[in-house]
Amino acid sequence: MDAGTRMLVQMAGARRFNRWMADTIAPFVGGIVLEAGAGIGNLTEFLFRPGTPYVALELEEDHLQLIRERFGQQTGLTIAKCDLLEPLDLRPYRNAMDAIVCLNVLEHIYDDMSVLHNLRSCLSHNGRAIFLVPQGPAAYGSLDHVLEHCRRYSEYEFEGKLQCAGFRVQQMIPFNRATYPGWILNSRILKRKTLSSTQLRLFDATVPLWRGLDHLLPWPPTSLIAVCEAQDQRETTRAR
Repeated sequence: MDAGTRMLVQMAGARRFNRWMADTIAPFVGGIVLEAGAGIGNLTEFLFRPGTPYVALELEEDHLQLIRERFGQQTGLTIAKCDLLEPLDLRPYRNAMDAIVCLNVLEHIYDDMSVLHNLRSCLSHNGRAIFLVPQGPAAYGSLDHVLEHCRRYSEYEFEGKLQCAGFRVQQMIPFNRATYPGWILNSRILKRKTLSSTQLRLFDATVPLWRGLDHLLPWPPTSLIAVCEAQDQRETTRAR
């Protein structure tokens, strides 16, 4: 099991944290949903409603196996292999999705602009896309390297890329300030190469506290969430 898969398995146990993330984006998710880069289904578990159309796309075979074992046959749920860099893989979903969810995916892909353009082509006229990425280029460290992150984003870079790909940003939500100091400590100072299971369990146990206090904390967030809609072609041209 590679480092990324081990991390996903660890995060599957952080149910309070996963619920916090899902609750944050749930108001923007509805209709026919496409989750791009579903991993092993840690957020699918909270976002998918049985009987409603939901497409979970993933590239890695071991992740696909785990997500299929986890959910089995659920009415309305489609689990499919997809390379987000390959337009042909996304052709069945073109102009058809009411909501696109892409969480902790773009940072793993060198050519993130191609992924953004490909996902934009899947969005329906009145649809929304929700992206979550790690914040803070200065916070990039050993854990990012082990997890094969190509980058951490500044808000300026993130919004600029979304605009160039044909999205209009409706909201930019700072998410999870609580773990930012710990990330700096573990990844930049101690240069650890694995997440501490003990730290993760302690943090998850205190998530109900942090959810209420997070917006009051005086340091940057660990992640950024962008809620987007489609731009028309003229706006996209100006953004470029």
